[in-house]
Amino acid sequence: MLTQATGTSHVFEAVYPRRDTHVAPLRAFGADITADGQDIRIHGPARLRAADVQAADIRAVTALLIAALVAEGTSTIGGMYHLARGYGRLLPNLAALGADITTTAAEA
Repeated sequence: MLTQATGTSHVFEAVYPRRDTHVAPLRAFGADITADGQDIRIHGPARLRAADVQAADIRAVTALLIAALVAEGTSTIGGMYHLARGYGRLLPNLAALGADITTTAAEA
C-alpha cells in the first residue's frame, strides 16, 4: 500500500532481518522500492502495471496481491498457497468487495 502514498515511506524490520522477499517482485510491478538490509524505502505514488511474480512467504504474497489489485492489467502471482497460513478468507473477502480474482486449483 505504501507504493500509493505520496512521498518516501521508511520501514525498518527489527525482528527478521531478511524479511524482504517482496521487494524484487514489487519492483516488477513498477514500485520504486529499495532495500538495504533491514531498511526498506518506498517512494510514491507509483503507477503499477501488471506483472507475473512469485511469492516466497505469507507477507510477500499479501503485498503482491495488494499490488496486483492496484496495478493496471492482469497479474499472475505464484505462491498464493501461503495465504492459507493465516489469511485463508482474504481472497473471498476481497472478491466480496468487488476484486476480480481468479485462482487455479493448485493455488487455491
